[in-house]
Amino acid sequence: MKKNIIKIIEIILVLCILFSGYKIGSYYKSNRDFKKDQEEYQKILASAAEESQEEKDGPDQETTEKPEGPVIRPQQKALQALKAQYPDMIGKIQIPGTEIDFPIAQGRDNDFYLDHNYKKDYHPFGTIFLDYRNKADFTDTNSVLYGHNVRSGHVFHDLEKFQEESFVKDHPYIFIDTPEGRKTYKIVAVYPTSAYDKYRDPDYPGNQWEEFIKRINKNNLLSTPMPPGKYRLLTLSTCSDVKDRLVVHGIEVDKDE
Repeated sequence: MKKNIIKIIEIILVLCILFSGYKIGSYYKSNRDFKKDQEEYQKILASAAEESQEEKDGPDQETTEKPEGPVIRPQQKALQALKAQYPDMIGKIQIPGTEIDFPIAQGRDNDFYLDHNYKKDYHPFGTIFLDYRNKADFTDTNSVLYGHNVRSGHVFHDLEKFQEESFVKDHPYIFIDTPEGRKTYKIVAVYPTSAYDKYRDPDYPGNQWEEFIKRINKNNLLSTPMPPGKYRLLTLSTCSDVKDRLVVHGIEVDKDE
């Protein structure tokens, strides 16, 4: 009887070891694949931007005639080329001082891109994506971006740094590039909150806006209160060990860097 019990325990231990090894191997593979996808994305972006720059610097530069309509930058051309290849890709996000420099997708719901990359391939880290209720040109009162907080440092993990006010002062801006141009946001609030908090609505009509700003001021880890009036917000949302979610808000500003 004892021998049978020992045998069963040994089998269970072996299975646990095999399962743990599988999980560890799977995690490392996910990290490796994520980095590979990111390198490919950066190469595609750089190549498209270089081709656009070459077109800009071509024979037409000798003419004195000004082009009609707005000037399209190489970065915009690159994003337009990527969107043509991957229609759900609506832009990219970059935050100086962090590793956050990723494509942004938008799906028909807020589930698909939790575990798919911008190419629609399965990946447990997912990709950064805009709330499906938002306009893709970021013209809503509140445009919300989601991303996983991967402990190995990927996706929105670096948002944790903004819980230190000194880091925010040194790195106050978030840049969103779209095929239409660049939008710049200045970080004004950071706080952990519940997943059920109403911080993700595209708009806050009437008194709802004032109530929303009051909630932000109450929870804000930064010392400066939110400015009065109504403006466009960019909201970044990720998981938090303190509460369910960590939220970063930025106000759109007229700053083109």
